[in-house]
Amino acid sequence: MKLLYLTPIAIALIAIVAVGVVWGERADLLCLPDEVCLREWISATSGWAAVIAAVPTILFLSKQVRDADRHQRTGFAIQLRRHRILAHRTAQIAYVSLMMIEDFDGKRTEGEVPDVRAWDVETTNSMIGILRDTTIAAFEAEIAHPMSMSGAAIAMVIERGYEGQQPASSAAPELARSFFTNIANQAEDYLTETKSITG
Repeated sequence: MKLLYLTPIAIALIAIVAVGVVWGERADLLCLPDEVCLREWISATSGWAAVIAAVPTILFLSKQVRDADRHQRTGFAIQLRRHRILAHRTAQIAYVSLMMIEDFDGKRTEGEVPDVRAWDVETTNSMIGILRDTTIAAFEAEIAHPMSMSGAAIAMVIERGYEGQQPASSAAPELARSFFTNIANQAEDYLTETKSITG
């Protein structure tokens, strides 16, 4: 901050102006042969003195703005941390659920219509539990709602389908697959976007 050394110069110029005012007519004794008096010279340069005196303040304010921007980015990153963890966990849950669905799809014979009743009880209960889990609900509420039906609504379709109600029985597997594919994509997109924002 070498410009801080200019402040004494500005003070000296102000002091000279004050002396000129006090001296009044005596300042005329300091006139040059071409009648340009000292106080006229000081008056002409007073604008520059004001600029020199203002430079340290401007530099200080610009440093404060940079510091505020850095603190804001840090605060934003801290706020995003919880949502990033939530999105990461949601994506992992979605991928595991999709593997479970694919496992049962692999057991179907060619041309066989998907039916949720082909799932075993443990898988069905796990799927319902995942869809009603607070992780999925929090992701839907705070980050992105992946499709027209919520996870809780799809859990209800799976329950009805498993009890044999049509068309829920045949619709449930595809609804679950679409839901988990969509929510995994939303979570991955969110993680990519926030990584670029927070650096």
